[in-house]
Amino acid sequence: MRDIVPIVPEWDKDGREFCLHDAADTAWRSTRHAVDWLESPPKVFQEEYCMSSLGVVTANPADDTIRAIFEHAARIGREQRIDELVRLNADFARDLAGADRCSLWLIDESANELWTKVAHGVVPIRIPLGEGLVGACVREDRVLLVNDARNEPRVLRRVDLKSGYQTEQVLCVPLRAEGKVIGALQLLNKPAGFDEKDGGLLGLVAHFAASAIDGERLRQEAERARLVRHELDLARAVQARLLPERSPTADGLECVGFCRAARTIGGDYYDLLPLPDGRFALTLGDVSGKGIPAAVMMASIQTLLRSLLQHDLRGLDTALADLNRTLYVCSTAERYSTLFCGVISVDRKTLSYVNAGHVPPYLIHRDGRLERLPGGDLPVGLLAESGYEQFSARLEPGDTVVVVSDGIIEARNREGEFWEEEEVERVLLGHPGAAVSELPGLLCDAVDRFAGEAEQYDDMTVVALRIE
Repeated sequence: MRDIVPIVPEWDKDGREFCLHDAADTAWRSTRHAVDWLESPPKVFQEEYCMSSLGVVTANPADDTIRAIFEHAARIGREQRIDELVRLNADFARDLAGADRCSLWLIDESANELWTKVAHGVVPIRIPLGEGLVGACVREDRVLLVNDARNEPRVLRRVDLKSGYQTEQVLCVPLRAEGKVIGALQLLNKPAGFDEKDGGLLGLVAHFAASAIDGERLRQEAERARLVRHELDLARAVQARLLPERSPTADGLECVGFCRAARTIGGDYYDLLPLPDGRFALTLGDVSGKGIPAAVMMASIQTLLRSLLQHDLRGLDTALADLNRTLYVCSTAERYSTLFCGVISVDRKTLSYVNAGHVPPYLIHRDGRLERLPGGDLPVGLLAESGYEQFSARLEPGDTVVVVSDGIIEARNREGEFWEEEEVERVLLGHPGAAVSELPGLLCDAVDRFAGEAEQYDDMTVVALRIE
């Protein structure tokens, strides 16, 4: 026999190599190889796996091997602990082949390394991805058999030196899950030397091991997904409670707010707030991120801003600066919010506002002219000492102020194309007789026609106010 034999876990009766097929086919072929294994199995294998129910070793080693394989399959089917599953597979591979040790290696993509999930007789080991025989096995996606390790340059001598172990023979089989190599199963030191039948049988055990590992990965991913869904549901509930249940009534104006949340919360919020002195405030913001942290920031902004608007008469620029400093101290670097905050004067003739990085609002005059309100500073919570400038716009009866979130102007279709921002202006100017309460529906309908069957990527929020 050659000292180094690259093989796959499937051989015909003449020893020709075949490609590895799917897992079910591999299991069937590996069992067929077991039937051909007519030599006596290793003593340790006889003692642990080949006993009949009466405690007597059966006469046919091939039958014993098949029985051991199916008993092992039943054993691991009952085991729920992933570490124990992996250990059972490693022990079974070692004993089935009559090897001295077995190690199960997995790829750590983040570190670009291979590491031992199980390693008989040694502490966990890490090596650079691609090094050693096990690295070659993973890189080339094929079984490697070496019966003269002393003359094999790919054997990692430093591992032996560190552990005090002497590697003589090596058999490595790739671990595959969903068509991808995820690691390798490695056997060490079989006095009689490894052969192709060992490779065939080890291929079946590798399938068991890979299935157990991949099953645990899928369970972990499912649990993470469940937790994410739960968090998003909580965040959606918080967001819904923060939004006004109905549009408030106020003398001299008509107002409406609307928010259609995306499937994953995007962080939009708005407020319509009559102030004690007769003024009227409107806000619309978009918090960065998703989930509970974004929802907490929404609640903080609403609470702080409501307090500042109702009790602090120094001006919106000062109020936003105070809000920004508080948010910066209480939030992390990736948490901030765009925010438009405007206040309508008691006589309904002036809109005072600050724009902290939000989409510039639209002002549609009674005579059909449309303008974008100028001004724009940094989002709140981004930098500790951001300054904010207050602007003002003259209002007349019949004028309409419309504020939208970027979920409107950045809507996308299935081809990934963005809705043009000018389309918002066309919709607003194209319905001069529409009531304020109809404007959110007109805008969202236009977005939906453009997006078609594409998933809604972000919250779509509209706040509109008209002077009577």
